[in-house]
Amino acid sequence: MINVLHVIDTGGPGGAETVFLNVAAGLDRREFRSTCVVSRDGWLADALRARGIEPSLIPSSGSLNVGYLRALLSIVRERQIDVILAHLYGSAVYGSLAGLLTRRPVAAVLHGQTDIAGGGRLSGLKRVLVCRGTRRLVFVSERLKDELSGVLHVADAHCQVIPNGLDLERYSTQRDDSLRRELGLPAGTRLVGAVGNVRAPKDYDVFLQAARLLRDRDPTYRFVIAGEGNGPLFERLLTLRRDLGLEDAVTFLGLRADVPTVLRNLDVYALSSSTEGFSIACIEAMACGIPVVATRSGGPQEIIEDGVSGLLVPTRDPQRLAEAIERIGREPGLATRLARNGAAHVRQKYALVSTLRAYEALLRDLARTPRHLHGTARTEQANE
Repeated sequence: MINVLHVIDTGGPGGAETVFLNVAAGLDRREFRSTCVVSRDGWLADALRARGIEPSLIPSSGSLNVGYLRALLSIVRERQIDVILAHLYGSAVYGSLAGLLTRRPVAAVLHGQTDIAGGGRLSGLKRVLVCRGTRRLVFVSERLKDELSGVLHVADAHCQVIPNGLDLERYSTQRDDSLRRELGLPAGTRLVGAVGNVRAPKDYDVFLQAARLLRDRDPTYRFVIAGEGNGPLFERLLTLRRDLGLEDAVTFLGLRADVPTVLRNLDVYALSSSTEGFSIACIEAMACGIPVVATRSGGPQEIIEDGVSGLLVPTRDPQRLAEAIERIGREPGLATRLARNGAAHVRQKYALVSTLRAYEALLRDLARTPRHLHGTARTEQANE
């Protein structure tokens, strides 16, 4: 039995947390035993409990939280952990330290460019720790690997790409109208949506500006955004919605547990992000047979073949985003082709079972590595 410590310094909801949940709960329990550390109670902790895993809740605030590190070290020793799997850059730093101090192999999963954005306090030290303390850096897309491996100065031999995957049984291409009925939308409404928590990289201001352009051309358009929203950024978006005269046309749905159902109500899925390491929401929409328009923000270019399985547009360009959405509404044949090809592509390439098998192979490989090698090979590679 391989004992795996899964670590993330957030509590969700979000894409990284969803991957964390799927991997921790989805590993073959005949071979792997998962121990999970999350930073707080909430969405992720509840989701883990629902899957039969009681997480350890350890607050991780601060640039270098010694108490947090001590708690990780205690868990590694008490539960006889064989491998540490850390998600996001902050957790990678602590996981690397724990691995160096206990001679356990560490793999760190980076989910987006914002994982290591900015300099920040102790940034140089953190980079060195991650380079020396991890045996493998996992990226969720090739583009993310190309962008971040250079920033971190890690050798290609210690990088691996494992795309995110979906439990395809949860996704159907059968249309649904429950959200339309919930919102009281009249027949003939063109419903455009996005899924994702309100965060700066989502560029929902661009989504709102595109919505205004589309409403000016066709008042049958309505828009929904599903995801957690609060704080100053959300308030600015509400103000922008009001200033654009879209209060009756754009609905913030909040966090939804029925994302596949929400998606199956849409005519078009629109991703307006400025940066995406992957984009689980895009493949979710594609799996539901919804035509997708996405910005060239990183991950989407790897998922979507422009004009075949979706449409790609530049970032920060509401006009081009609106034009692509309008084109799908104007060309039924294109909409059908994109929906069909997108669904087929996701089912062929992004099944969760494939993602899990890749993580299992990685963990198996790391668990076999002699302990005296941990924390040495990466140092040599990082200094090449």
